Amino acid sequence: MSPVADEPTRALHTFWFRIALLAAFVVPGLLCIGAACLDYSRIFDRHVAEAKFTASILREHALKVLDTNELLVRELDQRVRHMTWDQIRADRNVLAAESRSIMRDYSQIAATGLTDRNGIEWLVVTPTDTPQPPAGLSVTDREFWSGHRDADRGTLITAPYLGSLTGLPSFAVSRRRTTADGSFDGTVHVAVLISYFTDFWNSVIRLHPRARIALVRADGLVLAHIPPETLETQLPQDSPLVQRLPSIADLTEYTAKSSTDGVECIYIAAKIGNYKLYLTYGIPVASVVGYWLQQLMVLAAVCLLAALALAGTVLLAMHQARDLHEEQVRRAAVEKSALEAQRLEVLGQLAAGVAHDFGNLVQAVEFGASVIVRGANEDKMREAGQRIQQAARQGRWLTRRMMDFVRQNDGIDEADAVLEPTETVSDIARFLTTTLGAQHQLTCTIVREGLPTLLRGDRSGLEGTIMNLALNARDAMPDGGEVVIRLEAHCISTLNDPANPARLAPGVYAAISVSDAGCGMPPAVLARASEPFFTTKPRGRGTGLGLASARGYARRNGGGFHIDSVEGAGTTVRLWLPEATADQSGTEAPWDGRRA
Repeated sequence: MSPVADEPTRALHTFWFRIALLAAFVVPGLLCIGAACLDYSRIFDRHVAEAKFTASILREHALKVLDTNELLVRELDQRVRHMTWDQIRADRNVLAAESRSIMRDYSQIAATGLTDRNGIEWLVVTPTDTPQPPAGLSVTDREFWSGHRDADRGTLITAPYLGSLTGLPSFAVSRRRTTADGSFDGTVHVAVLISYFTDFWNSVIRLHPRARIALVRADGLVLAHIPPETLETQLPQDSPLVQRLPSIADLTEYTAKSSTDGVECIYIAAKIGNYKLYLTYGIPVASVVGYWLQQLMVLAAVCLLAALALAGTVLLAMHQARDLHEEQVRRAAVEKSALEAQRLEVLGQLAAGVAHDFGNLVQAVEFGASVIVRGANEDKMREAGQRIQQAARQGRWLTRRMMDFVRQNDGIDEADAVLEPTETVSDIARFLTTTLGAQHQLTCTIVREGLPTLLRGDRSGLEGTIMNLALNARDAMPDGGEVVIRLEAHCISTLNDPANPARLAPGVYAAISVSDAGCGMPPAVLARASEPFFTTKPRGRGTGLGLASARGYARRNGGGFHIDSVEGAGTTVRLWLPEATADQSGTEAPWDGRRA
């Protein structure tokens, strides 16, 4: 083709190169915007789920405290049920000692008390040895007495007050005493420290310091809340929470502005057992948006790097295309006898350029994946980068196997390869977290103490072995369950050690186990479990090579393999890999696709 005839083609190529250069920035930008919108919805839903989980914990804590105090009130009431007030006054010291011995086991209790029909508190017991008032205390202004005077209200949760003897903010759990004819005969109450709730709440919200928690009575009276300045002691009847109280049963979500500081919050409200009490937990919407913006910055940085990499690749291709065109124009004037050789040279240069560019693209992908892993603050984004790296390592392993088959490898045998155990097991565990499915949980435990730095064995082979064992564990629990991967050091001193079922030679090993709580194996199946092609799975579900290949991998690398299984209780598969020796630790890693 002549240079003149090639000009339209060159112009067309230049047009498409410019379109590709524009797309290198537009496409990542659009992907960033779409991902940001989806990410906001996901982050909002995750924060709501976390808030509901925290609220459920706080509710259970409050329920246990109230149930405990109601039980103490009932026990104290039962203790003095058949005693007259003269007997109670005469035995005050004995009753106080009995109550104090019980109170010392419950740090939430500020005091217990007995009040007669006239509102005189004849028994006041605190955790310390506070002497009883000789003439009693008048508590007619306390709700734990006045609330029961005209009617039996069952277990009553009172308004907050300062204890007469302790001086500490408390609220009371009280019950009515009645005579044989059913008339009012005083009250029994236990005072609960408000600080017991707020101290626990402050420990729970350490990771969310701007959270708001409140314990609210059905009439809108606030018994306890944090932070102190974010809520009134009596909510107005038109407040969003008071209006929703009659319909709240389980965890109820709503968004509203605080009546004190105007901050918009996501609230989770829950009723506490059968008590007329409600617990609310709120997080500011601004904190959710702030977290989303942080993730958006990371996402935007990754998209920018991708756009720059694509633009650089397009510019490089444009430069190479221009150079190639100029070279073709120059070579068109060369004598016909040298045309074939020149064309071959151009083709060689083109092939080298393609191989070079392909290598650069692979490196760019690997670099981008490492940037994602190192810079991502969000677990799923980091997991995506790690899965890219995982796929690249599997590709290198498959490529090396193919090169071995055609006798074009670099001479590195699997027996000479070494691997870093902690990183390998951690990476495959993260990969398996999403692979096992929603019904199965993966727990990975790595005991680093005494663990060898390097082990004999090929990393990709170990990853494939662990994956096979984890999938077997998953299949053993069709209804869901937990798969446990454990990595730890194992020092073997003698061949006949009971802790050496694989009969390994003395030395330092890394023990890798995969456990499940599934159906287990009967002795007859266990005896043949690691035989090639032996399987108990239905046709089309298994090949019978998973355990056999795991045993072969361990033995090829100088390690061991053992299965412990109890029918109906689960299975644990262990393999041991020896520590790499000094000459092996310097062995060059397998071909990684960049030597071409």
